[in-house]
Amino acid sequence: MTAGGLFCAACQAEERTTQFPMIAKVKSWFEAAPARRLDFSSAHGEPSVWEVLLMFVAVSLIHVLTVCRVAHFWDAALRSYDTGQYLRLAAFIGSWGSRGGRVPYHFWGFPYAIAAVSKLLPISQLAALVTISEVSSLAVCVLLRGLYGGWVAAAFVAIHYQWVVLSVEGGSEPLFICLLFASFLAARTGRWNVAACLASLSTTVRPVGVFALAGFAIVLGMRRSYRQLAAITLIGLGVGTLYVIPLWMLRGTPFANFAGYRAEDWGPHGRPLVYPFGTLIPSYFGGFGLGWPVLAFSASWLVVLLVGTVAIWLPRNVQRFSRGRQVEALFASMYALFLISYNMDTIVLHLPRFVIPVLPLILFSLRDWIPKDRRVLWTVGALSALLASSAMVGFKNVFGFRLR
Repeated sequence: MTAGGLFCAACQAEERTTQFPMIAKVKSWFEAAPARRLDFSSAHGEPSVWEVLLMFVAVSLIHVLTVCRVAHFWDAALRSYDTGQYLRLAAFIGSWGSRGGRVPYHFWGFPYAIAAVSKLLPISQLAALVTISEVSSLAVCVLLRGLYGGWVAAAFVAIHYQWVVLSVEGGSEPLFICLLFASFLAARTGRWNVAACLASLSTTVRPVGVFALAGFAIVLGMRRSYRQLAAITLIGLGVGTLYVIPLWMLRGTPFANFAGYRAEDWGPHGRPLVYPFGTLIPSYFGGFGLGWPVLAFSASWLVVLLVGTVAIWLPRNVQRFSRGRQVEALFASMYALFLISYNMDTIVLHLPRFVIPVLPLILFSLRDWIPKDRRVLWTVGALSALLASSAMVGFKNVFGFRLR
């Protein structure tokens, strides 16, 4: 039976349970799962939460020590991904727009956190950016271990070298993923208002958090919980209104972020989306002068994204995702469809990083393929740490030879 057939059958089962109490044990795909404590133990041989945290600390230390052999850590952090843009935004927000110059188009949730932490501790804004990222990454380890088990959490820590860079040198993804998966935890335990608030806050960091809110709305609508649906809608609108008011006051328009994305990322026609693969596939042949390692790395993550998303809707995983994880399944599917339809000419360069927010769900859908051998995961983690270092200080400085 197809995933669609299972989906329909589950919905029909919900109707039958109201008519025939004798089959009340049949759970609908959209039936509320009972709230229960998350399991942080190391049962069934899975890595415990402490082992996952230890792995993250060890990978981070390998990365930092390797980087510091070649460069100063804070210089490397300042060059990391979008750090410069977020620091300029934090300074702009902290001075309430009195500083001139070009204002980056990135969303303001992360810069708000940077400005707040740098004032409260007090530390430099760069140190605040790094601190937020590292603390958020530690929280993500705990969340993923509780939500999806030790093997998924350990694999997430170990498998993606860009996650190491974003966690250690800093980036918006750790804070976004922390808020996003905390909202999934709240939704799974029936705290929908908290879930909506956390998901709304994640949207101020990365706008794709709106797919989590859409997932909440779909699940509540299918359950006919219209009062709760109205409540989370009001929460989302409230957080959105509070976000755009300062943006409107300082930039002159509540749509300044989207205007920036239109000018920088969305091509000559200014459309955020095209038909699936319409921009993605041509970007691999765009003549950007990329070597085969970069193209192969990006293509491998495209395959992981597609295989993992399809696997969510296979019969075995439909049951796995029916246990209070409906929102996560919907988020992963909407996010993947968005990503393969995103209208960005250079997406080939950014795709591996864009996959990170949905990677825990992909790993959960493919968890049977994760090697259940700690030696393998720790080795992969150490390799990711070295690759992360090479991204910051050069491949030859880390491995002693050039890749191409």
